[in-house]
Amino acid sequence: MLQDFFLHLSYSLNNTSVLVIWLFQIVFCYFTILGALKFFGKTGIYVYVALAIMLANIQVLKVIEFPFFPEPMALGTILFISIFLCTDILNEYFDKKSATKCIYLGISAYLFSTIIMFMTISFKPIDPSLNESWAWSYDMHQAIQTIFLPQFPIIVASIFAFFISQKIDIFIFSYLKKKNNSKLWFRNNISTIFSQFIDNLIFSLFAFNFLSSNPVPVIDLIISYGIGIYLIRIALSIFDTLFIYLAKNFLPKNIE
Repeated sequence: MLQDFFLHLSYSLNNTSVLVIWLFQIVFCYFTILGALKFFGKTGIYVYVALAIMLANIQVLKVIEFPFFPEPMALGTILFISIFLCTDILNEYFDKKSATKCIYLGISAYLFSTIIMFMTISFKPIDPSLNESWAWSYDMHQAIQTIFLPQFPIIVASIFAFFISQKIDIFIFSYLKKKNNSKLWFRNNISTIFSQFIDNLIFSLFAFNFLSSNPVPVIDLIISYGIGIYLIRIALSIFDTLFIYLAKNFLPKNIE
């Protein structure tokens, strides 16, 4: 019954504006970060980042038509950029070491989940011809394999882009914090917008062109990623400024 409810709900949402669902996901993710910070401190942020990087690399496999842009766009942008909000919160209210630790934790979680799911796929599925009552299990195996079979270009591009861009983000944020401690909005936006450009550039070129067996033309990448998704990331960066200020009110009483 519950499965049917969610299935019906997903079908209903398919008729909802993409922009409405997208905006809901933004608000949901950002308030989840604040909730994790409030109840679990740094540990909550670490857990969110671990989950976000794994889910974002699944979301990126789905391509949608987004309003205002001529080319189809891959999902995952919201989850990816929300990780930058997490590291900026750690950098601002805790320390640079905590933000850096978050990077390695995120990469470790992604690699761990990839290896585990690869081993899951490696188990031989039940032959549906031997027992029809278990035929659904074979169908499920096919679905899991489709989603979780390691995509080499995606894995390499994602980890490389994430590591480089996060390192740049933390460096710029820390540098500006020392130089101009009063302007939180400035260091948050400058560090995120610049590092997002690097992340966008590395991931799109490596995942969908340099390492892809079916490379997407560079001009299409420039339109959909270089312009489209990057403009969205800039907008999200500006929007998350509100949440990095709100985070001060969600800090646990005893900061770790």
